[in-house]
Amino acid sequence: MTVPAAPYVDGIPDEHQPATGSAAGWPLVLYFHHVHPDVRHYTALTPGDFERGLARVLEDFAPYDPAGLLAADGPHRPDRPSVLVTFDDGYRDNLTHAAPILDRLGVRALFFVCTGLLGRRSDRPREDHLTYEECDRLAADGHLIGAHTRTHPHLDRSPADLVREETRGSLADIAARYGPGPARLFAYPYGGIPGTGDLLPDDVLAFATVRSPAEPWTAHPHAIRRTYLPEGQVHAWDALVDHWRDQWTGRKTHD
Repeated sequence: MTVPAAPYVDGIPDEHQPATGSAAGWPLVLYFHHVHPDVRHYTALTPGDFERGLARVLEDFAPYDPAGLLAADGPHRPDRPSVLVTFDDGYRDNLTHAAPILDRLGVRALFFVCTGLLGRRSDRPREDHLTYEECDRLAADGHLIGAHTRTHPHLDRSPADLVREETRGSLADIAARYGPGPARLFAYPYGGIPGTGDLLPDDVLAFATVRSPAEPWTAHPHAIRRTYLPEGQVHAWDALVDHWRDQWTGRKTHD
């Protein structure tokens, strides 16, 4: 089967184009930062748009339970087009605005939090973070909490000792609170993957952004591609979802 040409979203640089979805047969992974009525960011949606966009995705993709990432024999591969929903940084609106929508739509998500920023509060949504207790509430509802460093540095611009402290330190923080399973899940701030050796343990699944190619997770477990529903581009969402579905269906047998 031939996959149709990828839709091009105007106003987005080539390196951030969202049309490439997942590796063949693996979950489509979406990433968000905020669900908030007043935040403008390329991966921030208003509550209304978030619910509308995710509902559209779910017309073609079944929710992927993040617990499937923790299987002893490796992450479970879906037998039909499936979507894993992820959030980065650990902002409070993930609980107040996003979680009720996820619940209504029957989706469980993976929240990558900066463990050193948890508990920092602000009137500014971009600086208002979850507490550990609020993360516990998300975990109790069936969501997973993963590591996103401690303080959100550019890992690809940082010295090796800081990279190891930020990555392995945040994994240790997650392990201490949520056990060894969730401590196998990590996301890179800004999608920047450093060339530093000994960055992550071998059994960690590490999630990147659209800056990484769509490769099978078994081949590149430390550079899993994610994509997004671009803010302010609602008119393009139908074409993107259709293309992600066609990629999954058309290439499934060729990975």
